[in-house]
Amino acid sequence: MKLAVTTSPLGAIGYFAYFFINIYIWIIIIRILLSWFSANQYSPFMTFLRKITDPLLNLARRALRLTYGGVDFSPILLILTLSFLANFIFQACRCLGSGFSPFVLFPLFVICLVNLVFSLVYFLLLILAIRVILSLAKPDPNNMGVRIVYGATEPLLAPLRKWFPRGPGGLDLKALFFIAFLILFNVLVLNNLLAKSQTWVNAYAPTRPAIQLPLEPY
Repeated sequence: MKLAVTTSPLGAIGYFAYFFINIYIWIIIIRILLSWFSANQYSPFMTFLRKITDPLLNLARRALRLTYGGVDFSPILLILTLSFLANFIFQACRCLGSGFSPFVLFPLFVICLVNLVFSLVYFLLLILAIRVILSLAKPDPNNMGVRIVYGATEPLLAPLRKWFPRGPGGLDLKALFFIAFLILFNVLVLNNLLAKSQTWVNAYAPTRPAIQLPLEPY
């Protein structure tokens, strides 16, 4: 989508907020990855990472309590939430700084929320596809990767267990059904909602835009 936005001090603030929030997201990702490799938690580097990431990670763990199969998934939702905030702040500052009506904030919020759901859907599609492959490969259930995949998907698929028995070779039909459902949800609901919200945003554009730039940062 192309929107009429111009460079402004408020737009610059939004860009820097987007930049620093994304740096923080990568710091969280590094902290999580290092914990999987049993890094020394008392090394100066890990101590630094803990000091700047623990406040939000602990808050997410207390608020969400998303632990399945011994794996904590609250950091993933924290990363998605921070990504949503970064995009919304950037887009809101760019549009308001370019003369858009303040009423543009609500459709911008919807667009950012839909994009967040898009990200979550694509993540689930990837994890579910891996689960389908694992159902045929029959790996060690105690493997960390296997525990992550099953921990992330079991809450979604458990209610379907009585409706979908195992397929040929142990094929997980529940996961295949949910993949088809997510694809339809993506096409029929999210794409339509995003298109309508983008049209709504354009209705609040200034009457004489100075330049056409994409809404997303480069």
